[in-house]
Amino acid sequence: MDELKKALACADENFLVGLSNKGTYKRACKDIDGETPDFDLCENSATVRTGGETCTITVPIAGSKCTCVARGICRHIVGAVLILRNNVSLDVIVETPPVQPEIPSETVVKEEKKKETVSERDTEKIHNCVKQCLETLGSILKYGLVRIPENMPDMLEASAVRCHSLKMADAERALRDIGNRLSDCIARRASFSMENFTAELCRCIAVLERLETDFTPEQLGTFRQTYSDYNGTLDIMPIGQRSIKGGEYEGDIYYFLNMDVYAEQRFMSLSDLRPVFYNDTQKHFRGVTYPWGMSESMGSMMHTEMKLANAKVSGGKLSSSQETQIISGFKAVLDCDEIRDMIYTDFRKLAIEISEKNPKNELDKLCFVQPKKCIESEFDKYSQQYIITLEDVQGNRISVRAKYRAETKNFIDILESMGKRMIEKPKKNYVFLASAYIYDGELTLFPIEIYDFIKPPVPEVYELPEKYRDIDVYAVYAERIMNLFSDIYDRMCVIVRSGLQADIKNNHNLENLAFNYGLKGISRLTGEFMECASSYRHSVDSKITDILPKMLKIYEYINQGRKRLEIITSLYNMKGNK
Repeated sequence: MDELKKALACADENFLVGLSNKGTYKRACKDIDGETPDFDLCENSATVRTGGETCTITVPIAGSKCTCVARGICRHIVGAVLILRNNVSLDVIVETPPVQPEIPSETVVKEEKKKETVSERDTEKIHNCVKQCLETLGSILKYGLVRIPENMPDMLEASAVRCHSLKMADAERALRDIGNRLSDCIARRASFSMENFTAELCRCIAVLERLETDFTPEQLGTFRQTYSDYNGTLDIMPIGQRSIKGGEYEGDIYYFLNMDVYAEQRFMSLSDLRPVFYNDTQKHFRGVTYPWGMSESMGSMMHTEMKLANAKVSGGKLSSSQETQIISGFKAVLDCDEIRDMIYTDFRKLAIEISEKNPKNELDKLCFVQPKKCIESEFDKYSQQYIITLEDVQGNRISVRAKYRAETKNFIDILESMGKRMIEKPKKNYVFLASAYIYDGELTLFPIEIYDFIKPPVPEVYELPEKYRDIDVYAVYAERIMNLFSDIYDRMCVIVRSGLQADIKNNHNLENLAFNYGLKGISRLTGEFMECASSYRHSVDSKITDILPKMLKIYEYINQGRKRLEIITSLYNMKGNK
C-alpha cells in the first residue's frame, strides 16, 4: 500500500500533464467535479469507477488500465488518480531529490542580447537590390504575359539569388513564387490562374516596397521555419491525407487532430513535400524521409493515434525532427466525441466564424462539416471544376469544389463517386474534412476527406448574431460593390496579361461607377492606375516602376473591401439568391 501512496503523492499536476496532456488533465478535473468517489484499495493497486468506466491504478501509474476504448492514459485514468489523491491519506515519506543551493543574485551575470541592426553598407546594397527587383517586376507588366521574354523566369531566379545573398528571405520567397507561377503560364499548365498570378505579383511588390525605406532585420524575414517545443506529450489523431502533384514540389500533406480539447490550435499537419527535378522526360524526387525516427512511411501510420514526446511545432505544423519520438500508438477511432463536438451542421455559423477569424493559412481554414443532404453533383466544363452542392438543416446551400487537372484525375473520380453515392443514399450521414473559404460571394469547401461512419451530432440550434439579421436590406448593394471590385480586378488582370505596350484605353466607366456608389477612394485609385497604364505607351519619360505602387494600392483596397462584404453576400447567397 505504501508503494501506491508514494506513487499517488508524486502524481501532481505536472506529472499527470506529462503523462497525458494538458487538455486531458483539464477534462478529467471537470469530469470528477461533484462526483461521488467509488473505489476499492488493494495492496499496490486500486480499482476506481468513474465516468461509467472502471480504472485499475497500478504502480507505476503509467501502467494503469481503463475499460474505455482508449489505449493510452485517458481522462478516466487521470480522473481516477485525482480521486485517489483527494480521498486517500498519503501520509508516507516521499523521497525527493536534494534542492540545489541558489546562486546569490549578485553573482549572476545577465547578458543582454544585443539588438541586431543592418549596417549602412548592407542597407545600401539592399536598397539597390530592391530597385533592381522592382524593375524586373515592372518588365513583366511592360511586356505582359502574352509577350513575356523566355528568359524572364531566369531573371526572376537571378533576383531571388541576389535577395538570398543579402538575407532578404521574404523577398526571395515572393520572387520564387512569381517565378513558379510564370513557369506554369509558359508551360500552359492547367494549374495556372491569371487571378492568382496578379495577386502574387502585388504581394511581391508589397514585400519589396517595405524595404525601400528604413527596415529592421526582422522585416527581412527568415529562411527557415522556426519550430518550438510542444509543452508535454502531444496526442494526435490522423484525420486526412492530401497528395500534391504538378508543381515544383510533390508529395503528401498529412492532417491530424490535436486531442487536447483546450488547445488553441486543434488542426495540425505534417508535410512530406519533395522538390522535383527533370532529366529529359522523366521526373525524379529527391528522396523520402521518415519522421520521428520511424522505420516506415507516414502513410502506413494514418490509422494510428499517436502520442509524441519532444514534439516540435510551428503554428500547427509539425516538424519531422528525429528528436521527436512516438511513445505509444493505438488504433485511431474517428467516431468520437472530440470530432463530433467540432462538426458544423449550420453553414451560416461556419461562414461567420471563417470570416471573423480571417485565416492566415490552410490549418486556420480546416473544419468538419455535416450536410443534411446533397442537392447536386456535376462537372462544370466551363470552370473545369467538379462541384457538389450541399444543403444544411436550415436549407442553406454551399458548394464543394475541386479543379480538374491531369494530376488530380484520380481525386476527381473519387469525388464524383462520392457525390453520386450521397444522392443515391440520401439517408446516410456524411462528414467532410475540408478547407473552407469565401470566394466570389459564396462559402466554398475544398474537400480533403469524406467520412460515412461518424455518428451525427445533434443538430445545433444556431441563431444569427444581431448584426447579421437584416442582411437582406443591404445585401443587393453589397453584391453590386463586390461585382465592381471584380470588374476593377479583372481590368488589372487584363493589363498584366496584355502588357503596358498594348493599346490600353481608359473609358472611365469603372471609376465613374465607383464614384456614383460613393466609393471615392477606389474611384481615384482606379483613375490614376488606368491613366498611368494608358499613357505609358505614348510617353518617353514614364518609368516602368511608377505604376507598381498604384497597382498595389488597388489590390489592397479591393482585398480589404471584399473582407468586409463577403460575409454579407455569402449569407445572402446561401438562401439561393444568387
